[in-house]
Amino acid sequence: MSLISGPLFFLVSLGLHALAGRLGLIANSVLRFLVVGSAVGLLLIVWLIARYGPSSAELITGVLAYAFLCNLYIFLFTFTLSSVSANLLSRLSQQPLGPEEVARLYSGRNMTEVRISRLVQAGFLSAGPEGLALTAAGVRIVAAYERLRRLFKHGSDI
Repeated sequence: MSLISGPLFFLVSLGLHALAGRLGLIANSVLRFLVVGSAVGLLLIVWLIARYGPSSAELITGVLAYAFLCNLYIFLFTFTLSSVSANLLSRLSQQPLGPEEVARLYSGRNMTEVRISRLVQAGFLSAGPEGLALTAAGVRIVAAYERLRRLFKHGSDI
């Protein structure tokens, strides 16, 4: 049952993520899933401890299965969010676009503006009279990136 509990609770988190999106509770979809997924994950842990005990293999199995599925979902969700092909297919499923409109939407300038807009909406950048600047959250992300880059001994690519 513990191996099944992780995927079952994951399905619950997907449903609640969809519901939270329709209610407009949190605008950023990844952050919305992190909030919902964390709450459901905590419920999973409590349920598994109550059922099997705090030092059981079932607890570890259920939590690892749930964490794996959540991690995979976030990766796929963010990967397709920034994918030009997936974005274009999604737009074309809503309405036909002419070649000029596709060229305008997916020009380098427009794509850069969309990415900057997402960073502002996520709270990593602020736009002011002087231009763009990192917020406190942006500084933390850059610091974490730099620590991970050093940990994995990657060269500077900025």
